[in-house]
This record gives sequence, C-alpha cells and structure tokens, in this order.
Amino acid sequence: MSTEHELLPGLYLVSTPLGNLGDLSERAREVLSRASFVAGETSQSVLKWFQLLELGEKKPGLLSYRESSKDKDGAKILGLIGEGHSVALISDAGTPGISDPGWQLVAQAQDRGLSVWPVPGPCAAIGALSVSGFPSRYFWFEGFLPQSGRARKDALQRLDESAAPCVLYESPHRFLQTLQDLCSVRPEREIFVSREMTKKFEESWRGTLSRAVEEWPNKMIKGEFTLVLGPRQLEEETGQGVSQETIDLARELAIPTKSAARFLKHLFPQESKKELYRRLSE
Repeated sequence: MSTEHELLPGLYLVSTPLGNLGDLSERAREVLSRASFVAGETSQSVLKWFQLLELGEKKPGLLSYRESSKDKDGAKILGLIGEGHSVALISDAGTPGISDPGWQLVAQAQDRGLSVWPVPGPCAAIGALSVSGFPSRYFWFEGFLPQSGRARKDALQRLDESAAPCVLYESPHRFLQTLQDLCSVRPEREIFVSREMTKKFEESWRGTLSRAVEEWPNKMIKGEFTLVLGPRQLEEETGQGVSQETIDLARELAIPTKSAARFLKHLFPQESKKELYRRLSE
C-alpha cells in the first residue's frame, strides 16, 4: 500500500462475513474503502458494502465478475489493473476464489505478471471444519457436488474413497437429497452439519449419515449448509485400508521396516502401525 489514500495496483481478494458483520476485518474495511474498484458477483453485493462502510461519494468504482460473463468481466478487470488501478474482488459471502470463479481471474492476473494479494477472513469450509470435532491435519474440499448424472456419481465415489474429512457446500433445496446419496454409500460415516453459520438462526448437528436422513427431514431446511464428512473408518485394526501395491512400493524404498511403517502411518493416520509393520515384514 503506497499512501494513505491509494492502494498499490493489483487484485485484492477480500474475505467478507458469512452473516455476522462483526467478522469484517479492519484490513478488509481499509481495502474496500481505498480500492479504485470493487468487483462482485452482483451489483447488490457490492453496493451493500458501500452503504455499510458509509463511503458516500468517495466510494470506489463498481465492477461485476460473474460466472456467466467471466471472460468479458475478467478482461476489463485485468485491463484496469494493467493501467495502474487496484481492484478488490469479493464474493457474496466468505472468501472469493473458493468454490466460485474467482480462481480463474487470479490465474489470469498471475499469468500477466500482475500482483495478487489475499485479504484473509471468513471461510465457511474452514469455519465448519474447525468446530466439527474431526481431525483436521489434512482434509478434502469438494465444494458443491454436481447436481446429477455421472459427474455426481463420480464425486460421491471420490468422497467415499477419501479417508480424510471432506467438506461440502449445499443449498437448501438439494440438502436432503445429498444426505440420502451420501448415506446410500456409507450410512455409518459421521457427518457434521452447519446451517446458517454465524447468523441469527445458526444450527450445528453431528451424527451418522443414517441418523441424519432420519432426523433432518423433520428440521428446518433453510439457509446455506456446510457439511463435513468425518474420516472414513478404514479397517484400522487390520491395516487392510492400505493397498498391497502401496505396501510393495514402501518396501522398494529400501529403508528399515520400522521407518517404512512410520512413513505409511504418516500417510494413513487411521491405520495401525503395528499391523503395517507386520505386513511390511511378510
């Protein structure tokens, strides 16, 4: 940032609150106030922040960046940055570039050698994962599932094959169907459900998928949902969740068996190190 009144030319990805306006950071306020332009998915989402920040006549210029017109919108934004302007990109809520087209604009800016800066803040995926009670050393982020067809089946299979916790977003009108689909694959897998995160009627729930499909049809299905699938229970006491091919590859590393077992345990934390050692020793 060069002076009190202007930002360095570049693209600023500004995280905005999911619901509670108190979650807007001071840096986000500063960037939204001082940027040459602010771009959002809708003009309403941008104007809302101009009004809340009481920018008046000093407000930045308004730009759009929509999925349906991202090529045209992106070209305009990149052109302005190339001319020496600063552009703040926001999503409707949360962190831009996460499960929205913003990542493509970032890639194009980087390809042109333009500066890109994050202004970190709220993110529904990380918020839900942090309070899910599931191990979060590593996780799989799926975002929104495809709505139907082969793509949806493939996505469900990916989730089932992942031993790590998996984070999904879902809309209210597809939420129950998604629970049903997930349950049909592995009914005893645990799931954490966050509804209307940080808002007045925020709700959290945790249980098995089989319980979820029984209980949620009787609950309020409104607002945005963030789902966290718990780690898949691979036959952890038998070590059979690790394929024989992986065992063979570990042997080919030509390191002590104890070290190989420790290495595989790092990759597959739910596995029994004792059983991995036994299989490596066979």
